[in-house]
Amino acid sequence: MVPKYSKILIIDDNYIDNYITSAIIKKNNLANDLVEFDNGLKAIEYLEQNKDNDEELPDLILLDLYMPLMDGFEFLNLFEKIDFTSTKKCKICIVSSSIDDNDIIKAKLDKNIYTFISKPLTAELLSLL
Repeated sequence: MVPKYSKILIIDDNYIDNYITSAIIKKNNLANDLVEFDNGLKAIEYLEQNKDNDEELPDLILLDLYMPLMDGFEFLNLFEKIDFTSTKKCKICIVSSSIDDNDIIKAKLDKNIYTFISKPLTAELLSLL
């Protein structure tokens, strides 16, 4: 079976959530490559460094909202400012345990957000992305 995605980027400060998400992705062969960051700042730096390289840019970004150093909304603000010369489009999926209606509405109104998923992730949810 050919993986659905070439590369998935996980941005989440919760080690256990990252471990589970990675295991689901690997077990279900959803991506050829998986890159993980525990905060948005490291992820922005990675994307800035690779903004011209299609092979290093992810097809899908799984983004947590609440993290130290830079939360998901701050990440989205900086992501918007990256001048990607690549034609590859990164789909961003918010993956959060937040049940705050304001967070959900704010995320759904952001033009860069593909969808909002509540934790925990499942193989079925990931396969639908």
